[in-house]
Amino acid sequence: MNRIFISYRSADGAKDASRLADDLGRVFGADRVFLDREDLRGGSSWREQIALTMDHRPVVLLLMTPGFFAARHENGDLRINDADDPVRGEILSAMEAGAAVLPLRVDGTPMPAAGSLPAALRDLSEIHALPLRTDEWSAVDLPRIIADIERLGVSRAPGTVPLAREVGARVTRRNGRMLSLAIVLALVFAAVMLMRPHAPDPSRPVSLDGKWVLTLKGDRHASVHVRQRDDRLELRSDPVRVDDDPDWQPYIETLAGMNVPPLTHVRYTAEGELFGEEADLALTIFSADAGFKVNTGNLHLRVGPDGAGWTGEISLNSGEQQAVSLIRSR
Repeated sequence: MNRIFISYRSADGAKDASRLADDLGRVFGADRVFLDREDLRGGSSWREQIALTMDHRPVVLLLMTPGFFAARHENGDLRINDADDPVRGEILSAMEAGAAVLPLRVDGTPMPAAGSLPAALRDLSEIHALPLRTDEWSAVDLPRIIADIERLGVSRAPGTVPLAREVGARVTRRNGRMLSLAIVLALVFAAVMLMRPHAPDPSRPVSLDGKWVLTLKGDRHASVHVRQRDDRLELRSDPVRVDDDPDWQPYIETLAGMNVPPLTHVRYTAEGELFGEEADLALTIFSADAGFKVNTGNLHLRVGPDGAGWTGEISLNSGEQQAVSLIRSR
């Protein structure tokens, strides 16, 4: 039974889709990963296979390359608007079956704005997307994707080689030689040094818990409360005033014509994982006045070596991006 389904646009996503399927197959088992490698898309066999696979409510990975939503016919029409477009069909089948959908932004491809999608697919703009970057594939992004798949209920295949060991084995096979004696000796020396008792480094905080100051675009600041539990981070800001911010005026004016309270302040909340010196968080912006959801996106942070400062960027699903920083409150 397939538990993981990879949806991709053949024109620019086949290579990455194949690589991802191979990597996930080594962790969860190749028979549990569905990837159409036979170019049957659009035919009756393909449609039957899609229906059968979606009946089992797999985790559906959307490999969002630039052409995933933006591919066009020769006449300029978007393929995703076609009723028989394979990508559209896969997404709709997943949504109708109640499958878990996880978008993957390949090499910085942005999430589309809801208004740019067919009406039936606009809920996708509300789903948190994970990055999948060529340069960070094995070390950072793939482990995050695997962790999310596991949280969605897919277990690793019995007896599979852990990812780190598999990556190391591939490097060894490619090089075709054993580690040199010098490297072995260096590892032994490092192990001995690690076994020696060390005094704790007073400059590195034990936890990231506490109050921080978030600096946003336009040198605007907000107090932020961070909660850390192991590698899990939660972030919640105090209300941030936006009704005097020119960047927010178009949205505020749009709300003025609706039956909702005026928007004067927002609250940033984020939740996600800490991976070494980086954090990847699902971001939600709420109205601090009425509690309705304003926007969603991703908050990516790089933690400074002393734990006292973070830098990073916010990428909103509506398309906006901005650099941000966090420093520990004094």
